[in-house]
Amino acid sequence: MGKNVQDETLRVVGTDDGHDTIKSCMGWDAAAGKWLYGYHKSRAVQGLEQVMAVSRNGSAGGAYATQDQRFTIADGQSLLRSLDTRMDNYALSPLNRTLVNHALADCGLADTPLYLVTGLPVDQYYRNGAPDAEMIDAKIANLATPVQRIGAGPGLAAIVKQGVISEAIAAFYDALIQHDGKFDEQIEKLISRRPVGVVDLGGKTTDIVVIAENVRSVYSDRSGTVNVGVLQLLDKVAERIKAEFQLNANPPLPYIEEACRTKKFELFGEEKDVGAIVEAAAREYLAQVQNFIVSKLGDGSDLGAVLFVGGGTALILSILGSDAFASLYKGRRLIAPEPEYANARGMWKYGTFVVSLEERAVLATGQPKASRTTVALAS
Repeated sequence: MGKNVQDETLRVVGTDDGHDTIKSCMGWDAAAGKWLYGYHKSRAVQGLEQVMAVSRNGSAGGAYATQDQRFTIADGQSLLRSLDTRMDNYALSPLNRTLVNHALADCGLADTPLYLVTGLPVDQYYRNGAPDAEMIDAKIANLATPVQRIGAGPGLAAIVKQGVISEAIAAFYDALIQHDGKFDEQIEKLISRRPVGVVDLGGKTTDIVVIAENVRSVYSDRSGTVNVGVLQLLDKVAERIKAEFQLNANPPLPYIEEACRTKKFELFGEEKDVGAIVEAAAREYLAQVQNFIVSKLGDGSDLGAVLFVGGGTALILSILGSDAFASLYKGRRLIAPEPEYANARGMWKYGTFVVSLEERAVLATGQPKASRTTVALAS
């Protein structure tokens, strides 16, 4: 009897390492009928802080060293002023690799050999219409750089091999490929006739990709990235709450995130209604997104549909509801289920169903290796 293929291949994990949140997908739990997710805010402070950092499995930890820098994970400590991830080359930074390693460990992947799939925004993944090998290799090298935990805590995952994909392309893979590897018939039929646009509302950026018919290529002149993200929306809400209640400083980001979800803000122990502030900021954010969509898609009448994904999509759904997306595109609109995880799911599906078994082989690994992909899929 032959060996089970899974015994010979690395475990696949898709990690959408965004500016606001690290979302991970570890696969489909067939017995429970659900996806296995990890969700960690992209929040850390420089240096070592005296904080209680307890992971989900009960082990203390949360401080890390990489090269000559040290970071303390700030998820759960709302009053810590964390580093702003909206820096140039965040994807290549020690901060990014620390946050990714922490997230993987906290997902229960300590000492687990992985084939890790991550992503890049459209404008960083592509250069002159083709995958930017230099940028992709630099991202691979960044996550291959060692990170060490300081103090007690679970071991870190072993990132043996890597793949990198455009984030919006990952979201399309998520829509097209089901958890068992079969194609979704409606999406397959749709893309066989017309291009499909993907709008990824992220923390720092908004990405647009237009997938060509039969998934043959990307229409590069209709695709792109703009620095309009939900972190700007949160900044605006914070500034207006500060002004409305005459505070000395902007409230901590976790409190603003809660205010956007609940439309309530706790001040001196009492709840205040901030629904009007939150909704106004959300509509202004959507107006900026709409301008970018029009600049790339025009009226979009030549597309079969537009798919909306990302943490920004989830946030707008909670604030304004699905009808708000009619202001962005008047044609057929598809909103991904659990849209904040669409990229991570698509990365897992790419690593599981698109990448060859040889690429994910455990044997003869050597140094962590990279893979990159075009958007073409075999039926």
